[in-house]
Amino acid sequence: MEKIIIGAQAKVNLSLDVLGKREDGYHDMQMVNHSIAFHDTLTFESCHKGVALTSNIQGIPLDEKNLVMIALRKLQKCFDVNKGIKIHLEKRIPHEAGLAGGSSDAAATLKGLNTLWKLGLGTKELLDIGGSIGADVPYCLLGGTALVEGIGDKITPLLPMKKLYVVVVKPNMNISTPWAFKFLDLGGIQKRPDIPRVIHSLEVEDYRGLRDAMGNVFEPVIIGKYPEINEIKNDLISHGAIASIMTGSGPTVIGYYLKKASAENAWKLFSKKYTMCFLSETC
Repeated sequence: MEKIIIGAQAKVNLSLDVLGKREDGYHDMQMVNHSIAFHDTLTFESCHKGVALTSNIQGIPLDEKNLVMIALRKLQKCFDVNKGIKIHLEKRIPHEAGLAGGSSDAAATLKGLNTLWKLGLGTKELLDIGGSIGADVPYCLLGGTALVEGIGDKITPLLPMKKLYVVVVKPNMNISTPWAFKFLDLGGIQKRPDIPRVIHSLEVEDYRGLRDAMGNVFEPVIIGKYPEINEIKNDLISHGAIASIMTGSGPTVIGYYLKKASAENAWKLFSKKYTMCFLSETC
């Protein structure tokens, strides 16, 4: 039996802007994304017949609601595949955390099954299929540092970020993206991230400029309901972070550190209060 193991890295929005709502109901976005080493692990193993998805986490859906299964079914339908497969999902990325865990799992599934089933799909074909699954899936297929625009379908790779250490703090709450969009007043956005300056600051490693330019238009909406998020941001800064931001539609907050020792000290401190607190790095 053949077996493939793939890591599904978490995605962080270094900046996130919502430009407007389209006629089809989707939103035009402009984001600077990057990957971190923190990841789920998926193991794909061929078998004689049937499809089975298992996980180390109880309570998550293992049926057609899981993006892993949705990605699998897409490939089965599009390419008339009728092969047995066992998939085990070692889940680390929290659910509804703004880290694109489900989308990254779907992207890993497309890559893993493309290899295991010898489908021969190129990058463009995978991106097209990924886009039909979810807006974050195309980016998760490529990873790295990138400018992402449109509905997630326009991806421009950027220079790789210098290695920074990150403290990932998810408070004890879940926020769905549809809920966040429902309360986002596009006409009332008072401050938007300066995306060109964010990109330039990354290129020249100007972290003061980066801190001033970065932003997430969902922050005022989410912080208005959950002030704790702003407290976490401020606490990360006061404990040595060069910058801090809420990723996605929240509630996870990221703190960026130049030195590993500083990040480790902050992680130890925040871990005493938050069970979902992780130490990682950009990659």
